[in-house]
Amino acid sequence: MAFRVTEKRMLLLTFLFLCFAAQVMARESKTLLEKELLAEEKLKLINKPAVKTIQSADGDVIDCVDIYKQPAFDHPLLKNHIIKMKPTDDHSRRRDKGSSQATTSTGPTLSQTWQKSGACPNGTVPILRVQHHHLFNAPSIENYGRKPWNGVVKHELHLSNRTIAAGIEGLHANGVLIGNGYNYIGAKASIGIFNPWIEGEDEFTTGQIWLRNGRFNNSESIELGWMVNPSVFGDKTVRFFVYWTTDSGKETGCFNVICPGFVQTSSEIALGATFSQVSTFSGPQYEFLLEVWKDSDNERWWVVYGDTPVGYYPTTLFEGLSRSATLALFGGDVYSPRIWDSPHPTTGMGSGTFASYHFQYAAFIRQPRIKDFSGYYKYPYPYITHSNQVNCYSAENFAETLWIEPLFYYGGPGRNYPFCL
Repeated sequence: MAFRVTEKRMLLLTFLFLCFAAQVMARESKTLLEKELLAEEKLKLINKPAVKTIQSADGDVIDCVDIYKQPAFDHPLLKNHIIKMKPTDDHSRRRDKGSSQATTSTGPTLSQTWQKSGACPNGTVPILRVQHHHLFNAPSIENYGRKPWNGVVKHELHLSNRTIAAGIEGLHANGVLIGNGYNYIGAKASIGIFNPWIEGEDEFTTGQIWLRNGRFNNSESIELGWMVNPSVFGDKTVRFFVYWTTDSGKETGCFNVICPGFVQTSSEIALGATFSQVSTFSGPQYEFLLEVWKDSDNERWWVVYGDTPVGYYPTTLFEGLSRSATLALFGGDVYSPRIWDSPHPTTGMGSGTFASYHFQYAAFIRQPRIKDFSGYYKYPYPYITHSNQVNCYSAENFAETLWIEPLFYYGGPGRNYPFCL
């Protein structure tokens, strides 16, 4: 009899377990279906019809989209926007102060991988297609393409004659060269390209230029450079990016053209695309010239890759940046939800090596320049080099001799024994 009671109990428990499992599976199935539907809606919103599609050897899909049907014009402020196909300023005659020579890049424009597989026709712009795996790799489909918002920390940087109240985004570490004290209408630099190790799918690392204006916790920003960002691109490959926000990333802005804002004009350069060549530790070093400047018509912040104007941010998107930037930064940024935890993430900045290792080992930025209302490009003086996690990442201006302009080096491995644990 006892055996029969136990057997009945087991049958009852089994039945209850199966019911519970069925309910869990039904909920998960419903959640997955809801996610699929949300992803489909997001993809329809982001991806525009292609005139031509290019399958890149690196796995990317590049859509050649009619220039007048690009995502920018979904922005309510740009509904009646008229595209400016090239800058008003003579871009080929960008001069440094005191020089009669036009500023040129340090070498030929570095190509992008997709260009080996085809070209977009005139009248179209190349746009990296967002696919299902990109969305499903992101922490949030709704906020896909935006920086994770974790607040902004007021951070004081002390120069010899004043203090800068700079904002550092929450859960970010940086190693930067900072120019402050003027109103800036442009910045440029030749940035070494690296592909550092990144530990978590929810982390990213960059080498970039920032132009900013506004309060530390509600600032406007235009950013451009290279980045490794699995939660946006679905892999750990270094890619070209631009970014903007008008409120420190709380509710506005995004990378590339994932949300409307950036007006693309070039049929040759794709935002978010991979580079054909990347620097190697103790090996060949590759770099590319990047520039952002406000055109003399005061209506556009142009972004230039090498010698190619890629497109622009209309100044109507901004308030403070409609006039000028008040802070210019050059260097690296690492984001991780665990950036202040122990153990520290092993995500690298720059080449993943400290700045003190210098050329062929550490990441570098050559000839950082700012433009003020004089119309000339200048070295960002006065400046300060800064890292907010000195045991994990570093920043250094270094020159072999006093009469040579220094290279700015930055980077680090993150967690390292015995300093950053």
